[in-house]
Amino acid sequence: GHRKEKDEQYSILPSQEILDRIDFLAKSFPHLATLTNAQDMYGLPTAGDAKDCDFDHFDDVTTGCRNWILTIEDTRAHPPGSESSNTLPEVFLSGALHGNERVGPTTVVEVAHLLLESAACEALPRGLPPSPDADVEVKSNWESDLAAAESCRNKLAQRGITELHRRWLARLVTTRRIVIVPTANALGYFQNRREEAGVDPNRDFPYDLTDPKLCMQTIAGRTINELFREHLFQLSITFHGGMEAIAYEWGAPSYLDWMSPDDEAQAQIANAYSRYAGGFGRHRPYQTGTMNDVVYFVRGGMEDWAYAG
Repeated sequence: GHRKEKDEQYSILPSQEILDRIDFLAKSFPHLATLTNAQDMYGLPTAGDAKDCDFDHFDDVTTGCRNWILTIEDTRAHPPGSESSNTLPEVFLSGALHGNERVGPTTVVEVAHLLLESAACEALPRGLPPSPDADVEVKSNWESDLAAAESCRNKLAQRGITELHRRWLARLVTTRRIVIVPTANALGYFQNRREEAGVDPNRDFPYDLTDPKLCMQTIAGRTINELFREHLFQLSITFHGGMEAIAYEWGAPSYLDWMSPDDEAQAQIANAYSRYAGGFGRHRPYQTGTMNDVVYFVRGGMEDWAYAG
């Protein structure tokens, strides 16, 4: 028979709660997560005015919304500046280019929490069992770690995270660098508007434009541009709303009759995502295909620019 699906309840996180959650993650897992923003990292201005994102108004920022960036990497396994750190594969997750497409930011925050929780749990107990003649404090710390390991693994198991899944999630954390921008269009998400101050960020990238001056007008676009200049991302996922599909290059009018050079790899990756996720409730597994075929083409889109810009 068919397994009966239980509808899981969730709520879309508002902007301030997103910041609270990722700040909590960075403080709870300091050797695995780092929180910064595009204003501090790259000197970018904020988008918006004094009435927007008032929770972001501290230090020298008094108007607008900061563009927060959460980076997940195992700095104990790969100390900053080490050869292994410098050669880590890199992955980029973007929650929202369009502020009124709401599911992505909550999704990437939950992904970050699950990754970090699983990696920290899998790391317990730390070190090797103490020898019989070890001092009392060492033995006590070991027993404490054992108890913490049992507790966190039981809690994960109660949420459906098996030992196999836990170890897989922990491996994802310790073998790559994951850069997450929950709300690239921070102003649009705060206002629940598609654009950032009247400009669509997903038409703001220098790719397949008819006017080369019409790009990098948004702080969302400039934030992502700075990240791509700093990192070499092997894989990226950017979330949108309005349909259910996993789509890939090309998605530009100049390439309507072309397949990308990596079409076979992209198709296999997208199909693997769809099969792994499966269907849920009354929803079929995600449709896959090029953006030109299953979504629509755009000029100045982030996805094609990120791939080939």
